[in-house]
Amino acid sequence: MQPFSKSNLLCGCFAVFATALLPNKTMAAEPWEVEALLLYNSGSPEVNDLRARSTGNTRLGGYARALGILFQESREEANAFRAKKVFDQLFEINGNDDVGMASAYYLARISHKHLDEPDLESARLGYRFLFETYPGRFFGELAFLKFILVELYEREAEESIGDRLEFLEERGKRLTIPEMQRGFHRSMGEAYRVFELSEAKAYKHLRAAYEIETLVPETQIELMLSVAELAEAMGDADVAISALEDFLRTAKWDDRREMVAVRLADLKIRNQ
Repeated sequence: MQPFSKSNLLCGCFAVFATALLPNKTMAAEPWEVEALLLYNSGSPEVNDLRARSTGNTRLGGYARALGILFQESREEANAFRAKKVFDQLFEINGNDDVGMASAYYLARISHKHLDEPDLESARLGYRFLFETYPGRFFGELAFLKFILVELYEREAEESIGDRLEFLEERGKRLTIPEMQRGFHRSMGEAYRVFELSEAKAYKHLRAAYEIETLVPETQIELMLSVAELAEAMGDADVAISALEDFLRTAKWDDRREMVAVRLADLKIRNQ
């Protein structure tokens, strides 16, 4: 099985909200799915689509303009500050509509990812403000997943890693959006393994993440392998077999398929 790494954790968290961004979600969508359409992580094609949807809506138009500045190909810090000015204005006018919440998220993200020297404390406080102020909303819950990464991996803290995990465990109970719940459990489970604190708690969280249905199973193949590995170690052979079978159904071109098939066959023989 492929070992855990921080890069796997980050990729897994990004994949959490991929399904929320599918264009066909606009019809009969949940409120958080409509909010999710304001999330952008790349350049011009997505932003151009947002500009097209902003006709006649000055706030949405301003938001699209700020994103266009932020995601210019040069990615210069000066552009981040120009975008920040627009996001600040949009949030100040109304911090409670979709554009206001999205602007607050990007203000935190600018401090986190778009400055030459990241301002991690500002990012951390911004993400925390979002999830405490907007419970049950897309950008509030997404900010909590980002907060987890900063809290566990990117800042020096007086609190022990165990205390930080305990704090995050309690706050994570508030999450309501399935994609965010999956991301929370995946992040926590992998943290328990990365910091070598508890295989049992890691399994509890990763199994919870695995059991939350997704429309994009291709984003979960590393999770399937992790759950299978831990389930086997915990003596939960049925779960291990199910996870490996899911992997073989989903990861059609993965070069680990042969190894997984051998492991699956062995598990089935031992579980007869």
